[in-house]
Amino acid sequence: MPHTLTIVQWLLLAVAVQQVVFSTAWLAVARLAGLARQSAYYWAAFCGLGALSILLLALRGNVPQVLGYQLADVLLVISATAARRASELFFDRPGRLREHALIIGLAILGIGLTGTSVAMEEWRIAIVCLLIAWIAARGVWGVHASMAQEFGRPVTLLLHGPTLFIAATLLWRAFAVFTGNGQALDYREDGLLNELLTLTLLLVASFLSLIYGGMLMARLVRRLHDLALKDPLTGLLNRRAAQQLLEREWASYRHKDLPFCVLMIDIDHFKRINDEYGHAVGDRVLTGLATLLREGTRPTDHVARMGGEEFLVFLPQTELPSAQAAAERLRQHTAAWVLQPEELSITISIGVAQAAAEDSAFDDLLIRADRALYAAKSAGRNRVHLADPFVDEVTSLATA
Repeated sequence: MPHTLTIVQWLLLAVAVQQVVFSTAWLAVARLAGLARQSAYYWAAFCGLGALSILLLALRGNVPQVLGYQLADVLLVISATAARRASELFFDRPGRLREHALIIGLAILGIGLTGTSVAMEEWRIAIVCLLIAWIAARGVWGVHASMAQEFGRPVTLLLHGPTLFIAATLLWRAFAVFTGNGQALDYREDGLLNELLTLTLLLVASFLSLIYGGMLMARLVRRLHDLALKDPLTGLLNRRAAQQLLEREWASYRHKDLPFCVLMIDIDHFKRINDEYGHAVGDRVLTGLATLLREGTRPTDHVARMGGEEFLVFLPQTELPSAQAAAERLRQHTAAWVLQPEELSITISIGVAQAAAEDSAFDDLLIRADRALYAAKSAGRNRVHLADPFVDEVTSLATA
């Protein structure tokens, strides 16, 4: 016979409705946004399955026991598994699909064997607690390093701290059953403790989705930032980012008198490569050179694509002789590289300039580096040329 719903059951229904809203929202995000689409689908599954499980738990006594007990508990485990899979996909971690399938299989087997009898309720609770605790702990272990690297330790601890606390609480609950100290409490009964626990569930559910949404938004903002400051073909800094970097370094140079140099680099006869091999091969030459420049510079150096086949390398705290040596190494390294399968070799010309007191702005430094590059090309290409120590006339950029 159906029972009248208690205040706690109504609160559980509110949690279920909340999770349905979150699930619908994440489905919309997955369909409309390409960023972390698969992860968003699994998070929607986490919210949706969790909503169904909480709904059945709230209606226990008003629905068939197999639904209110066994199916509700199985769905709870599957929901937690979906959340773990969402985090794996979000951080590009290897999927533990066999482990996930094993956990769900154990949940179905264990909860099925315990049935719906009151005598076995504690053991069913222990099984659910153990499995969800395992899922939570393994989920944290699998993505902790990646999350800390991308979002920092504070955000990681903010999310993983409560998750591990919940896992520890569930383990304690299961241990109590195994030691004979467990006692099944009817969560449906009205009372301050049950009401506080249900409200806590409401807050935790909101917290998880908000944190996940916040991480997704932070990643989107970072992606937009990269698009604004990174060259889409090579992944290097673009002209705008290079200018911002030089402005900051110029200010530091003026205040602290720290030396720095720039290398202006141009691929020799690049137009001929595009004409003879096509623009697809030309793009591969650009990405190949970008890789060579990254590999051939220090971690403190910065490489940018200034446009077309022209690149810039920024060398902080570097004097002109050291910059010249670095440029020569890059030139030789590039000359020894061969693009496969076309067996295509390239050479580069490099202009080297050091910031000088005569430079009135960082643009003067770039002009001198560009004039040195032009001189290297005029002298026969495939060589390094040092800039004059001051600007005497503004000239146009070097050509291929």
